[in-house]
Amino acid sequence: MKRRLSLLSAAILPLFAASSIAYAEDGELEKIEVTGDFKRESIQTLSASASLFSDHEINQRGAKFLDEMLASAANVNFTSGASRGRFVQIRGVGLRSQFVDPINPSVGLVIDGINYSGLGGSSLLFDIDQVEIYRGPQGTRFGADALAGMIQMESATPTLDPSVKIQLGAGNYNSYEAGIAAGTGITDDTAVRASIYQRESDGYVENRYLGEDTQQQDELVSRFKLHSQLTEHLRTELNVHYIDINNGYDAFTLDNSRYSVADEPGQDNQESIAVGLANIYTGFDFFDVSLNLSGIDSELLYSYDEDWVCNDEAQPELCAAGLHDWGYSSTDAYFRDRQDQAAELQFSGKSGEWVAGIYYQGREVDLERQYTWLAQPFASNYETSNIAAYGQLATPIGPKTTLITGLRVEQYQGDYTDNNGFIEETDDVMVGGKLALEYQVIDRTMIYTSITRGYKAGGINSEALAKAKDEGLNLDADFFANHTSFAPEYLWSGEFGVKGSSLDDKFMLRLAAFYMYREDMQLKSWQVEGQKFTGYIDNASSGENYGLEIEGSFQATDNLLLTGSAGYLHTEINDFVAQSGLDQDGRDQAQAPKYQYAFTARYNFTPALYASIGVEGKDDYYFSDSHNSKAPSSNLVNASFGYESDNWSINAWARNLFDEDVPTRGFEFGNDPLDGYTTHTYTQLGEPMVAGVTFIYEL
Repeated sequence: MKRRLSLLSAAILPLFAASSIAYAEDGELEKIEVTGDFKRESIQTLSASASLFSDHEINQRGAKFLDEMLASAANVNFTSGASRGRFVQIRGVGLRSQFVDPINPSVGLVIDGINYSGLGGSSLLFDIDQVEIYRGPQGTRFGADALAGMIQMESATPTLDPSVKIQLGAGNYNSYEAGIAAGTGITDDTAVRASIYQRESDGYVENRYLGEDTQQQDELVSRFKLHSQLTEHLRTELNVHYIDINNGYDAFTLDNSRYSVADEPGQDNQESIAVGLANIYTGFDFFDVSLNLSGIDSELLYSYDEDWVCNDEAQPELCAAGLHDWGYSSTDAYFRDRQDQAAELQFSGKSGEWVAGIYYQGREVDLERQYTWLAQPFASNYETSNIAAYGQLATPIGPKTTLITGLRVEQYQGDYTDNNGFIEETDDVMVGGKLALEYQVIDRTMIYTSITRGYKAGGINSEALAKAKDEGLNLDADFFANHTSFAPEYLWSGEFGVKGSSLDDKFMLRLAAFYMYREDMQLKSWQVEGQKFTGYIDNASSGENYGLEIEGSFQATDNLLLTGSAGYLHTEINDFVAQSGLDQDGRDQAQAPKYQYAFTARYNFTPALYASIGVEGKDDYYFSDSHNSKAPSSNLVNASFGYESDNWSINAWARNLFDEDVPTRGFEFGNDPLDGYTTHTYTQLGEPMVAGVTFIYEL
């Protein structure tokens, strides 16, 4: 049996190699660990499907933001509908947008131990040491924010030795970047590291009416870390983040091109200050204890020109007669103030064999919507609090077999009020957990099987509440009155995995097969009348998702490294009819391509000089669960050429080398008065061919 598994690994690896394996500049394997299952361990021993990207891989790809890395991970997709792809789907499960309604994320985001879930604009990659993507429900570890999975980002750790990192770059679309990070020890027991990074770009849309860059990117992130061993047994870790995003949002056009004529383009802004404090005490004989505190204060603005066109008789070539005369001119803007607080008290065994803890999270969101069609701005307040108790135990049941049992119980409460006089409450108690068997076949090969249960809290359809009252819109008020809230969703997942590597680490494999059952599946739907539309979330009966993920690496020769990933995904909606009457029973779920792949070959001409070329692609997929428009299949080519010395590197890179148009968001409705508001599919295009040069100096 052992020999068969080793032969299977060796046969598959050259065909399926994964970019989540990190190699140093000299070709030696970097020993990188993950923390997704309560303890620090190799990704090769984790009983879950996961991808890992090191800073070296991020830099080689020229990635500046998380969405520019996601295509390298199996069965991971994203949508835009904003200036960036900040809504992530894993195995076909995840949000696609946010408008009025307060929503709960399906895929969580944690940066330096601070929960940024629902704040996807925070995921800038400068001075990030590694990105970890966990697929499948993480019910025990992360709770209500991780129904489909979790993304963790960890910035560089302070060291007692002085360190400096300088990053400079420039590229097409007038893009440039500049970042500096520095750290040092300030006492024998305390080290600090601070970084600041600024990036700007004209963006990928030309507004011909205004003659301005209205999809521009202007992004700044600054981080500060302090690690201190206060006593022999007490350690403290402080993280402070400042994020300032001032991006334009002018992505949709009547002809689905990159040339806008909007006279009132929107914005996609975020300003956040976050603080995290972790205290770890190891002085007890039988267990360690940690207390983690964090808070985030964010101001967010999301706005857009709803009609996408201009109104200027002096420029008939751009503002065709009738665009506004027949129709409408409107803007929509969402101002949010959001405050998050979290506290976690955790106890763990000295050998990591058990963990138990309690967790609290509070979140308050104040929304003001300024919309042309409202008599006055819409204002709402939504406060949520969740309290959880959890535990996990690793029990050896043989010399090579370990049983993992985990359980999490969480109470999630929500209080909603708005200036229409609506007051609503939700109170859900949800249970998730993990049951897994890990079998170490040989030292470098393990197999696992697991059953996990994740959950996602219910919520309020605040836009439906407002529209039920607003008779002037002539929408189905009775329908919305009966859809003021929606129930929690639960996800059961069964998974079988194989992970292994050769003795010399030239072959490495991770394979996972999974089946997921979604109970009371939450689906976003739309009620449309003319150019007025209302979004709401409804519960379908159930859904099914199953598939396969393969990631690995193959050091074919001393100079040639092959890496890549491949994923297969089948999804299905059960018993759901949209408000339009469209029966979606048996259809694929939205944002769920049947296949995805990413393969890269890197060749070292010398120990310092290298070139790489990669290809990535995905099948076509539905944009939404409420209509049947699709994104087409895509196949993109990426390349890089660089020089890496001991202290500095320079990398010329390009993504989407052949400038393919790839939609990242799509809607189906009528928005053009010149054709009588005939229904069309309107899409937002992802990044075109982007290229640049990045210089990094590290000491």
